[in-house]
Formats: sequence, C-alpha cells, structure tokens
Amino acid sequence: MAELKNTFSWSFSAAEDFEQCRRRRYWSKYGMWGGWGRNASPEQKTAYRLCKMDNRWGLMGQAAENAIMWVLRQHQQGIPVDADTAWNTIARPFLSKKWKESSEGNWRSSPKQFCCLREHYYKTLENENEAKRQIAAQIQNCIANFIDKVLPRIGTVSPGQEFQIATPETGGDVEHFIYEGVKIYAIPDFAYKIGDQVHIHDWKAGKIKADQHRQQLSLYALWAIVKHGAKLEDIFLYVEYLNEGQVLPFQISEEEMDAAKALMSDSVGEMTEYLVDNDRAANVPLPKEEWELTYDTANCSQCNFYELCKAELDEQG
Repeated sequence: MAELKNTFSWSFSAAEDFEQCRRRRYWSKYGMWGGWGRNASPEQKTAYRLCKMDNRWGLMGQAAENAIMWVLRQHQQGIPVDADTAWNTIARPFLSKKWKESSEGNWRSSPKQFCCLREHYYKTLENENEAKRQIAAQIQNCIANFIDKVLPRIGTVSPGQEFQIATPETGGDVEHFIYEGVKIYAIPDFAYKIGDQVHIHDWKAGKIKADQHRQQLSLYALWAIVKHGAKLEDIFLYVEYLNEGQVLPFQISEEEMDAAKALMSDSVGEMTEYLVDNDRAANVPLPKEEWELTYDTANCSQCNFYELCKAELDEQG
C-alpha cells in the first residue's frame, strides 16, 4: 500500500482554526499526522486521538442530520414518517450508541472507530442527564421542523437530481475541489440540480450565525462553479436553521464571490508562511513552537488539544 501523503489543503473550518489559534491548526493538520501508526511518538498518538474527539453539539448535529436525511429518503420512496418515528428509529439509537462509547472509554482502543466526547474526556459536564435531555429535545425539534417546513420545499427532488457528495462516512477522501492549485474541502449537506439551476442546502441544528454561514456557503457556490460548471447566477443557497424552523435563502453576487476568493487566497497565503521554505508541495511544517498559541486563552477550554498545550500555557501564567 502506498504511503499516505499529508497534502496541503484548505477549508472553511481549517481557516477558522488557524485564525483562532495557530497551534490548534498545527495539531490538527501536522502534529497528529502518522499518529495512527505503531511507531508513532507518544505526542503524535495523543494528537491523533484528540483530533478524532467530538463534542456534544457536534454529536447533536450528526444525529439530527442522520434523522432528517432518513426522513427524506423514506419520503422519496413514498413512505411517510413522523418526527417520533425518525427520532426513535435513527437519532435516538445513534445518540445512545455514541454517548455510551464515549462514557465507557471505548475510544482508547480505537479513536477512529469509537466516539470520544470532549465533555467526557475533560470532565466538563456538571449534569450529564440534563445535557442529554437538552440535546434530545433539540434534535426532536429539528426533526419536527424539517418535516413541517423543509420537506415540503424539497420533497419533489429525486435522487437522480442530487449531486453525489463524498462524506467521511462513505470512506476515502471527502468532497473537495482544486482551486488555484490548492485542494479545497467543501462538503455541502444537500445539493441538487433543476435544469441549469443548482440548489445547495446546509443543515444547522445549532445557533443562527448568519454572516459566518453565508461565508461558508459562498465556498459551496465556488465548489458548484469549479467542479460542476455552474454559473453564479444559477446557484441558489439555503441555510436551514432546523431548531428555529427558519431558512436563510440567498444568492451570491460577483462582488461577494470575489471577496470570498480573496479571503481564501489570503488565508492560504498565511498558512503557507508556516511551512518550511513556503513550499506547499512539500507541506513540511515549521517547528511546533513557531505556531503561536492563541492570544485569548478562553478559547482553550473549547479546544480538543488543550492537554498538549497545558504545560506551555501554565508556564506563561
């Protein structure tokens, strides 16, 4: 088997990590690399394990998305289902399984195979039962709002009209495109074509962050242009806020697309400065110490890699 190569890449989430904390980006892209191997160093193994860590809000989003996509697939087959059925058949078993894996520490044997929640690992949950109840209620609300408010708008879309999107669950490399020689990861939740029009939906089970989500979907518009030959004026974007039962529909102007491209190019350029000889093809990182810790240590409480930085943070006071 050919050796895996750590290729330089960019994504919206990677850019957010890099802006918030250079060291976080180092751990998630370079420090963890090879940490799955038998001969990996203890630091590599720890970084790899922490990189695979999730949190309860991420788990909530996954459970909600699994359930609503099951509802959609059932609908496409002419099988109507209600929110309670979707919750009990898909979301609840998924949530229970992952929560149990995390609380019992199954991830110690295989971080990739089993769920590890940051709240369990760092022991930050004050009331676990209340947290589980809150997540369950929000997921059920998301499913109900999807059936009531989203499904009527997309229920006529057939699988043949959908774009096939590679996700982590499908195995192999996830959805991406190449722009200006850089591998760009972009994973729309649901995208389809009607005539020349491309429609892209993104499910949000959490809070409304309109500006941030608009930027994120600008990247999906570029994905449609580069990978599928769509025209900007034919791309329609929708942020589906499932918990609130609201939708943010919009199109991207030429000026907004230029701004999104500039943001991406600037971010890629800044990341390149942290590579040896600014060489993206070789993609060898500068030493860990050159990747600065965050200026706002309040971010550390929400970071998977806190364990690896704790000693250094303590030295800084």
